[in-house]
Amino acid sequence: MEIHIRTNGKVTIIDLAGNLIIGKSEESLRMTITQLIAEERVMLLLNLADVPTIDSSGIGAMIKSFTSVKAVNGKLKVLKPSRMAHQLLSITGLLSVLETFEDEKTAISSF
Repeated sequence: MEIHIRTNGKVTIIDLAGNLIIGKSEESLRMTITQLIAEERVMLLLNLADVPTIDSSGIGAMIKSFTSVKAVNGKLKVLKPSRMAHQLLSITGLLSVLETFEDEKTAISSF
């Protein structure tokens, strides 16, 4: 999985590309979130537009990321989850916890 970081105002956008599954990809996401928190960049938008597959470890990494950011009074929101990702978030009950958006401009203005 590739991770690209960009900023729009006070919001840091984390663009993911590839599968968010057990192993290196979910570890990379966790390390990225930890680094951003250390840099006091805690208004985060996780862009899942190019993430076709998420497994239970990927969901776990998202939950850990959400709780870590929330613990420092930050916010983590999700942008453009794929159909499969949206279904997983729904099944796990995370849609009621994680704000999701289909439009980047709307997502950024929600912070």
